[in-house]
Amino acid sequence: MLQNFIICVNAVIPSAIYLIIGILLKTGGVVSDEDVKKFAHVVFIALYPFIMFDNLYGKSMGDNFNLLLVVYCVVFTCFQIALSWLIVCRIEKEDRNRGTMIQSAFRSNIILMGLPVGINLFGKGNVTQVALVILFIVPLYNVMTVVVLERFRGGKADFIHIVKKVLMNPIILGAIAAGVVMLLGIKLPAPVEQTVGTLSDCTAPVAMILLGAALNLKGFSSDRKKIAFCVSAKILVWPALGIAGAVLLGMRDVALIAVLLMLATPTALAAYTMSESMGGNGRLAGETVVISTIGACFTMPVWLFILKTAGMF
Repeated sequence: MLQNFIICVNAVIPSAIYLIIGILLKTGGVVSDEDVKKFAHVVFIALYPFIMFDNLYGKSMGDNFNLLLVVYCVVFTCFQIALSWLIVCRIEKEDRNRGTMIQSAFRSNIILMGLPVGINLFGKGNVTQVALVILFIVPLYNVMTVVVLERFRGGKADFIHIVKKVLMNPIILGAIAAGVVMLLGIKLPAPVEQTVGTLSDCTAPVAMILLGAALNLKGFSSDRKKIAFCVSAKILVWPALGIAGAVLLGMRDVALIAVLLMLATPTALAAYTMSESMGGNGRLAGETVVISTIGACFTMPVWLFILKTAGMF
């Protein structure tokens, strides 16, 4: 049992270390808020495509595509949004907070914290199902976040514009590129394949360091009850419900861990930027990101330990 716990903790420790490095760089004045924004944009545009490409390239989609997993993750995400919407509208009266709370409760940081943990557990090249979840869930997050925030600022979502943005998302472009290469049966030259692998390997560490630098650890001003709702829903309630459902449906191993990584990872940093730009409560979103990220460093090993001890992976 102790060995299981060590395995689960070790899977999360690298992400925690990267976060701490980012925090130290920021508090030491090595990077400014403006630097973090610029570097984060560069990483998103230049590196994210490679991490998706590398995790899909060379895989047989027929063998690795798990329809049950994809459908379950999409349906459960819609359930999260619907139930969060219902609850938030009952407990919060201000629209500016409603949209922010809903998206903060469901939008996961599966790319930065989830995928690296999966790789630590199963090894590079063995987490294609996690990449597939990302491929379907990230566009859904983007679309529904716009819908939610627009609804509570009194606007209407421009779906044509949303679709264009989703298709131009670097993550989706990387997946499309991998699909085209596999469909055409193209074998990348060894130097190119090695370069792609190297860029993929450095994406998560660099992005996590930047996430640590972006976390604002100064005094919190938002209502603690609002933060408590968002954080507890994100890293406790949804994982408990979603993992239980996946287990009942017979999911095990990488598929089950893919569900866990979608649900147990903290609120995505994008929740803050979207709230800021679309009339939500950016401060509340930012504070939720901070607390959920710190909390997930402790709760994720526990979720993994429970499943490992139960022999689920």
